[in-house]
Amino acid sequence: MAGSTRDRKPTSWTARVLAPLVLVVAVGAVILIVSGSLSGNDSSKKSDGKSSSTTTSDCKPSAPDAVKAGYYVVTADDTAGLSGIADKTCISVDELVKLNPNLDPQTLQVSNCVDLVKDGCKALSGG
Repeated sequence: MAGSTRDRKPTSWTARVLAPLVLVVAVGAVILIVSGSLSGNDSSKKSDGKSSSTTTSDCKPSAPDAVKAGYYVVTADDTAGLSGIADKTCISVDELVKLNPNLDPQTLQVSNCVDLVKDGCKALSGG
């Protein structure tokens, strides 16, 4: 069609360059997010594979007296259960569960004693 002309509107160079660039960046971001969630790279896990609510060595317990005494007495403010106690004492939830095998985390009540060390609550009861 030698003599035909088509009506073409000039396309902006920014649209031709930026549109594919934005698409590449968006696809890259999606790939990074998906690969990060699938890789199992959980920062709350220790090197031995066990999860922990507090793994940093710079944790400062908000209940230092309890840590020093070796036990923690549940208060009415402890609405987060063992994870809240773990945060207050810088002891992982897993460790608290191991130290307190007879304590049901679902039924924590005010004045329950939680061992922070082996047999820590015995000091509270005088034994």
